Amino acid sequence: MKKAYLLFSGGLDSIIAAKLLRNAGFSVIGVHFKTPFFGKSEKELKKVAETLNIDLEIIDITEEFFPVLKNPPHGYGKNVNPCIDCKVLMLRKLKEIAGDGIIATGEVLGQRPMSQRGDSLKRIERIAGLKGRVFRPLSARLLPETVYEKEGIIKREYFLDIKGRSRKRYPEIIEKIGLNMENLPTPAGGCLLTEPSFAGKVKDLITHDQLTVKDAELLKIGRHFRIGKGKLVVGRNREENPRLKEIFEDGEILLYTESVPGPTGLLRWDSSDSTVEQAAMIVARYSDGKDSDKVSVIVKQNGKEKKMEVSPGIDVAPFRVN
Repeated sequence: MKKAYLLFSGGLDSIIAAKLLRNAGFSVIGVHFKTPFFGKSEKELKKVAETLNIDLEIIDITEEFFPVLKNPPHGYGKNVNPCIDCKVLMLRKLKEIAGDGIIATGEVLGQRPMSQRGDSLKRIERIAGLKGRVFRPLSARLLPETVYEKEGIIKREYFLDIKGRSRKRYPEIIEKIGLNMENLPTPAGGCLLTEPSFAGKVKDLITHDQLTVKDAELLKIGRHFRIGKGKLVVGRNREENPRLKEIFEDGEILLYTESVPGPTGLLRWDSSDSTVEQAAMIVARYSDGKDSDKVSVIVKQNGKEKKMEVSPGIDVAPFRVN
């Protein structure tokens, strides 16, 4: 049985693509690339793969993706989403894995303005060194023949002619191809880099040359503040405050209020006295003592603790990262 290696997000389009390939007689290996900015849970992906009767590989490409994110040769989309260069990276990685197997994606012609136009699809294939070798089951009938079709490996009559963003045809297609959605999730949530508020925080890290795996993961929790070179993350609730304490490491600074309920703060990249004091004031500002003249804040660093009495009346707006 011929193998098809499918870029597999775990969303509806890639699920349909996998089912179409299985129905056409191919052994499908779903390859899921993840970074802190996109990717589904391993547990959920395994459930989907088992339901579809496909193999699954989950690969973290964070370290390879960071240079692309910092300086994408083909630019960003609406926010800090380097869609073209991201897809090129994924296809190159898939090429390494697939060998002489078929390379496929769940892309739909015209669904995304930057990376899924007809000219963009061709361009991405060419840059990735896969000209004519990327098969797209959902739009196959609308696209030029791939090498696989010319060689008789794939017959396009088994596949679809979907175009654009509309999903009106999907219920009919799902029923026709025999896809049971009861045990499958809803479509994938997408890429965080396309969200304006999240993108602003990513830009801040890139600007200050502080894009690390830990800093990227921290973007998903808390309120974020820039104090000089320092980056402060302040917990918003009972779930985030313990989380910040758990990931606190030597060299970083942990801040929390002593005598009144309040948030936990994690300060990275700058431990100067003025930065620590401003960080303590911001933590105090979000505590139950925000209307007091002074609030006691515990500052913990390298196994040592000290207490600071700070004013909670600081204006946080100039420090906030959006």
